[in-house]
Amino acid sequence: MSDYEFNSIPAGAIGRYSLLKDAYYGTGGFANGLYLDKHERESKEAYAERCHGAYYLNYFAPIVNALVDPVFKRRPLRDFKGPAEDFITEFSKDVDRAGSDIHSFMKQVALHAKMYGVAFIVMDNRQMSEDTSGTRQDMMRNKDYPYVYCLDPEYVDSFGIDNTGSITYIRFHEISSIEDGAVKYRYVEFDRDGWRVLDESGGATSGTYTLGRVPVIPLYSRLLEGKTILPAPELIPVAMTARAIYNHCSWLSEILKNETFPILTIPSMDQKDLVVGTNNAMGYDPMASHEPAFIAPPSDPANVLQTQIQSLVQEMYRMASLSFMTGIGDNGNKSGLARQWEFERTNQQLANFASQCAKAENEMMQLFCQWIGSSIDYHVSYPDDFGVVDVADELTQAQAVLDLGLTNGLKEEVLKKVIAAYCPNITDERFDELLDEMREEGNDRIYGEESSEGNEPV
Repeated sequence: MSDYEFNSIPAGAIGRYSLLKDAYYGTGGFANGLYLDKHERESKEAYAERCHGAYYLNYFAPIVNALVDPVFKRRPLRDFKGPAEDFITEFSKDVDRAGSDIHSFMKQVALHAKMYGVAFIVMDNRQMSEDTSGTRQDMMRNKDYPYVYCLDPEYVDSFGIDNTGSITYIRFHEISSIEDGAVKYRYVEFDRDGWRVLDESGGATSGTYTLGRVPVIPLYSRLLEGKTILPAPELIPVAMTARAIYNHCSWLSEILKNETFPILTIPSMDQKDLVVGTNNAMGYDPMASHEPAFIAPPSDPANVLQTQIQSLVQEMYRMASLSFMTGIGDNGNKSGLARQWEFERTNQQLANFASQCAKAENEMMQLFCQWIGSSIDYHVSYPDDFGVVDVADELTQAQAVLDLGLTNGLKEEVLKKVIAAYCPNITDERFDELLDEMREEGNDRIYGEESSEGNEPV
């Protein structure tokens, strides 16, 4: 591409998933300037120069992170028991064969789901051995069980759903290999009976299973509207606003550049071969009455652009229910009660998303057990309140509840709350140990009281 072969991308021609990804990572049209709109009277040379000098103020990524990070700030409480307990333990340590534990993997899927509106957890068994004669220890040692990976909606080619909204089949593509710059793809299809793969570099393969369902679990960023697995991404308006800010910043830069480097005007009729710029002068009639001076565009458009950029930034946070995070606009004039209600909306949005994550993780673990022919009683509890935790207040409330003389079961629930507040980074193993210690202590107390009552004189 030559220096001046730049053509802006019309807004309607941008793929929505490409725009979302570029807005988050600052890639694509935000990196090469092609998301800048070309003016009708702007030359290709001037537009190319503007593209090279463009910069991207990335507000989109912090907004997405603010809607995901609080859900995973503390590890969810995971409790599971059953015949597949040993498999689930090993699987949770490396769910994708790339070293990602269940917490890291779910955060990755959640980030993609929030960004694109949906992300898919694909559970695959193509690497499982067909020989089932090995022991459970052999299977765990060799990782001879399914693995999962995250599939973005932009790679989905086609799908089918039934009258309940459940997936009947899904077909997608992925990169198989890259050789000397040539990309070869792999086309994968899952239905309720088996899978088929057509690899441009490796031929066709297929397999069957007895799951009775498609081994693909969608994680939605919000409650699904309509019977589709590809809902409209909720953050598309925010990404489009990010593009608008990108253009406004480019226009502002042009004005500031011309204001910072004005042109000198001098009395001279010698304008032969004169190139107007900041390193020379522009002549005017020597008989004119005004003195030599510098000229530059007026500053009013720059002030308008600065105000508009500030307003657009505020709108981005408002659309994401995060306006309390900005220090601009009328946010500083809001009452404490108004801010509290504003945060409650955000808190509820985060809680709903956390519930979606818990649902997807539970479904993933049940599907895993189906595939290995076992079962598990799996419970995961994601946070449902994302305010700043006052540890002292949490402990005071917990003690007040314990003073009511509750049953051991309710005391166990209080202990879970205390651990989550006071020891947020505790491991699952240590968490289970503390619960077991409390149960044993409770049983010892009960047995001691029964023994004491049996020894009383009649």
